Amino acid sequence: MNGIITDILSFSLNDGPGIRTAVFLKGCPLRCPWCHNPETLSGTPQAMWFAARCVHCGACARACPKGLRAEDGSWRTDGAACVGCGACVRACPAGASVMKGRRVTPEAAAARIERDRPFFRGRGGATFTGGEPLLQAAFVKETALLLRRRGIPSAVETSLFAPADAVDSLLDAVDLWLCDWKETDPEKHRLLTGEDNAPVRERLRRLDAAGARIVLRCPLIPGVNDSPEHLAGIAALADSMKGIEAVDLLPYHNIGNDKRKKLGLPPDGFTPPEQGEKEGWAAALRGLCRKPVRLG
Repeated sequence: MNGIITDILSFSLNDGPGIRTAVFLKGCPLRCPWCHNPETLSGTPQAMWFAARCVHCGACARACPKGLRAEDGSWRTDGAACVGCGACVRACPAGASVMKGRRVTPEAAAARIERDRPFFRGRGGATFTGGEPLLQAAFVKETALLLRRRGIPSAVETSLFAPADAVDSLLDAVDLWLCDWKETDPEKHRLLTGEDNAPVRERLRRLDAAGARIVLRCPLIPGVNDSPEHLAGIAALADSMKGIEAVDLLPYHNIGNDKRKKLGLPPDGFTPPEQGEKEGWAAALRGLCRKPVRLG
């Protein structure tokens, strides 16, 4: 029942209505190359290196059983080989090596979220994100039910690439579903994420049939998935389901690259769009879609 999380962060303004407290869960079945939370992809703890804190003593290099760290503290090879043993963290005298990923009980998570209740003001609440929260559906459900008893609503931000029973298990615990739609063309979706989008479409229809409140969230990366065909696909999908209340366009930003460096991973190679390009996407989609379109 315990969850494996990277963080619980207050005052999130982009993860549902109002002011939210975001719970970031570890583990994701997809491998979107633009991911801005790469520290949540692995389902197990892993080390991150904060160069600004490093005193270059070489303690982490001597401690790492895999030989992944150089004498100056930097990653010698791809940090994806990190096994999360924590040896570098224990050896570091400066706090430059930090373990991302810890276990937390539903009770502890709910108590932490309740501290932020004054900021919710009847509109905000908790958002379970990641990573893919549905991989830890039992933890999410128990925490969300504890919050509901305290009058705090919950949202789940999800790719919906998860077993149908995980979706079903949360229907009576979650108040709002923030569902990703990354690419309309199935083959292109597979090339970009490693998986087909047919299960995602089926889970969306499952939520809609159950009467769930849904916001469709669409990351757009210039030159990758910003085609007119995909925008038309977003509109068709949104308009086909009564439960989809709005479409949020999420233009690519490069905040993930700083995290990738800390994890010993190469940059993702993408460029953020200009404001005019973002507004063009929104205008084009508003011309196709009957549902509200919001530009993130």
